[in-house]
Amino acid sequence: MLVENTRTDVLIVGAGPTGLTLACSLARAGVGFHLIDKITERSPYSRALVVQLRSLEIFNQLGIADGLLPQGNQAGNAKLFVKRKLKVELPIFDVAYKGCRFDKALFIEQGRTEHALDECLAALGSKAHFGHELLSFEETADGVTARCRGENEYSVEATYIVGCDGAHSAVRHGKGIAFEGAAYAQDFMLVDLDIEWDQPRDAFMAFQDRDGFMALFPMKDRSRLIAARGRYREDAPEPTLDDFREVFQRLVPYEAELSNPVWLARFHLHHRIAERFRSGRVMLAGDAAHIHSPVGGQGMNTGIQDAWNLGWKLAWALKSPATAETLLESYHEERHPVGESLLRTTDAAFNFVAGQGWFAKTARSWFAPWALPLGASLPPIRNRARYLVTELGISYHGSSLCGPGGGHPRPGDRMPDFEIDGESLHAMLDPVRPTVLCVGDLPAESSDWKSIHLAEPTAHHRDLLGIKDGCYFLIRPDAHLAARGGGNPEIEAAPLTKLAPT
Repeated sequence: MLVENTRTDVLIVGAGPTGLTLACSLARAGVGFHLIDKITERSPYSRALVVQLRSLEIFNQLGIADGLLPQGNQAGNAKLFVKRKLKVELPIFDVAYKGCRFDKALFIEQGRTEHALDECLAALGSKAHFGHELLSFEETADGVTARCRGENEYSVEATYIVGCDGAHSAVRHGKGIAFEGAAYAQDFMLVDLDIEWDQPRDAFMAFQDRDGFMALFPMKDRSRLIAARGRYREDAPEPTLDDFREVFQRLVPYEAELSNPVWLARFHLHHRIAERFRSGRVMLAGDAAHIHSPVGGQGMNTGIQDAWNLGWKLAWALKSPATAETLLESYHEERHPVGESLLRTTDAAFNFVAGQGWFAKTARSWFAPWALPLGASLPPIRNRARYLVTELGISYHGSSLCGPGGGHPRPGDRMPDFEIDGESLHAMLDPVRPTVLCVGDLPAESSDWKSIHLAEPTAHHRDLLGIKDGCYFLIRPDAHLAARGGGNPEIEAAPLTKLAPT
């Protein structure tokens, strides 16, 4: 379809999970956008396949979580094997996470996640333009002018441009933002296939010995295996099913029949992060901003949360241009440290399980057999690992948008979710304005925020919110706490309230 020259608020480049989440966020807020992707159709193969608890909460705000759950496999356990012996069986999701309506990660093909987001976007009255690529762009005093090509070349004038276009981002290259990091030395192979054996499908499994590792992800209809196979060589052959049978036999203590591979591939990993997530009228999110090892299943989820952090800020900035600099700079301020932390933790975990040096091999064969069970038995370490993997523990403490308030949750933390009159608190939040939750006291009415009143808090509510008496909670549209206090003055003094759109 021919596209005429277009004027819009936001040009989004890349219609994967990150770009789609951003588009849905903007559509909910009534913001105009043009969403493009150079691919002509969705890939039948799935790169990402784990939706973590925090992303499920975001999908709950979008109204798509309940429809996704039956399409995937909710596996709640992790089993770690060293030299063919089970060393750790950790029920990562054996606890009811405080203030979270979900209790297990969802193993589901990326294509199904994208389809759910496509349908959400369609219900909001918009869609992605496939087969459309960004050719170039330039910033002007009041926006961005971009050249795009679909069936014809056309121009897009937008106030902002967001690159959600992956590791080789045209937006990042066009702005000249450095992408610092390097490639890992290892070569990897993956396969999606059927495994016939007597093991339950309720656990993620990792197998390792001195020479390498293999991970097993249990999807609804089949399983995925990812294995290291030595140092990367450009001329290495493509993997075969027999390659996986050999690794499986070496590492796994159970008899199994591997068959019906639907996707066999090799890949080479990088760990990189953009120097800036925001520069002027240009923002980066997802793989365009950070790429890393898949250890922990964090990649797609981090991109989804980048988009959720950015969407409401763009909407607010467009409605109140005087606040744009503060709001949009807070995107880099809050999300860049998350990306840096993610690279550090996944890099350390990756080098432990797949490193080819003497130290890594010795650690796997000598240190892992006793250290992993010990760490899993210690509640502080186990709980920290749980909140790291689920991403429920991500906080923006010290952000310029945080106001006053002590206790737990404190400003910057994710706000616990619970039901009020049968409806999820997170689902009730305004998509652009902050929301004030008034507990026990009379509602704090204002045109600057949406007000929700919890008149008679239960003991459960008091425990979740860390309160004894009445309290006000100023909650951002992305469900992070901006401020808390005993009355209107604290809320009115919060930095976010002072930026309220007019």
